[in-house]
Amino acid sequence: MKKKKLLKTVAILLPVLAIGILIYLFTNFQTKKSKVEALQNMPGFSVKDINGNTVTNENLSIGNKILVYFNPECEYCQTEMEELSNINDKHKNIQWIMFTDKPLDEIRKFAGQYKLDKAENIKWCNDPKSEVYLKFTMTGIPYFLAYDSDNKLVHRSTGVIKIEKVLASFDEK
Repeated sequence: MKKKKLLKTVAILLPVLAIGILIYLFTNFQTKKSKVEALQNMPGFSVKDINGNTVTNENLSIGNKILVYFNPECEYCQTEMEELSNINDKHKNIQWIMFTDKPLDEIRKFAGQYKLDKAENIKWCNDPKSEVYLKFTMTGIPYFLAYDSDNKLVHRSTGVIKIEKVLASFDEK
């Protein structure tokens, strides 16, 4: 008798639980999809660079730009900055906006380590409350978003990637 009652309860709860999980997954997917769609045009942002200047989406130079969220302690980020330091002279037309939530002194040290602190086409920015990270629905570090001169998204990736592959996204559009 108890066994039958238990089986009935399980028979009712399992489908209800499965339906609940499916609804959760569907709504979570839809939320993520709408956030990604919002990135198709560069969203607004406002941060301070290592020189104390305000950097916004509106005061960036016209042209292709790559937004990178990094962490100075991240080995992938270090490898990619080494690569960027070797090829940046060939890509002065690309504007790089580098974001991290780390303190300004760490950002300066990191930029200087790769001799990118004086590069005119690279802005090193502090995002102390990770507002850019959240607004741009970033999911890991390093995180790349490349926008063309019309501020349309041409590349989005997270994790290790060759800088040349990100740059090639501008040729593919």
